[in-house]
Amino acid sequence: MFKWNGDNMPTIFHVINLDTGEQIAQIPGPACFNCHDINTFELKMEDTTTIVVDICAYDGHLRRFHLDLTTNKCIEPYAGARTSQVVYPISYANSLVPVQFELPRINPYHIGKSYRYFYAARSPPDRFLDALIKGEIESKKECAFWVETFTPPSEPIFVPKPHANGDNNSIEDDGVVLSVVLDQKRKQSFILVLDGSTFTELGRAYVSIHIPPSFHGNFY
Repeated sequence: MFKWNGDNMPTIFHVINLDTGEQIAQIPGPACFNCHDINTFELKMEDTTTIVVDICAYDGHLRRFHLDLTTNKCIEPYAGARTSQVVYPISYANSLVPVQFELPRINPYHIGKSYRYFYAARSPPDRFLDALIKGEIESKKECAFWVETFTPPSEPIFVPKPHANGDNNSIEDDGVVLSVVLDQKRKQSFILVLDGSTFTELGRAYVSIHIPPSFHGNFY
């Protein structure tokens, strides 16, 4: 059995220049296990450039780390910063979703930029994926859920509306969320379509076969 050695072995964040491929910094942070990243973007805090890293991490749900490129230190949310300087973080202690989630997706136009919403699949300890969630980063507003008995979903994929190009006039959650869902009673799968804003169901299209819930790799 693997032994947790978090007190002695930190998590190392490697900061890479996307233009040159050069490693800019190597910053140690609190020990954690991470399978999926949600988003990463730069945040200007007075005279300091900070990289905000949102990840699905254990022993937490969503961890937000601030990488200070001036001091090469990793700080927890709000450590040495005013509340107004950082957006509201979600963690195990103050999570809007009291169970773990994985397979997070966001509006693709906001990758590498400041953002507000993410979509993910809920994964409780006693079963596989059982629900889809919409999370909001900036406030304590409750997450939206889609859940139905005996219908495990796959990774939710956000698709912006054709006119939403990510500019300042676009609404971040203006689009639809797609997921392949298995109807265990009918032994058939269907493509679920949710409204990206309200998270209400817009429709479902059944197929004649059983598509096993996937980790990644479904494209529409």
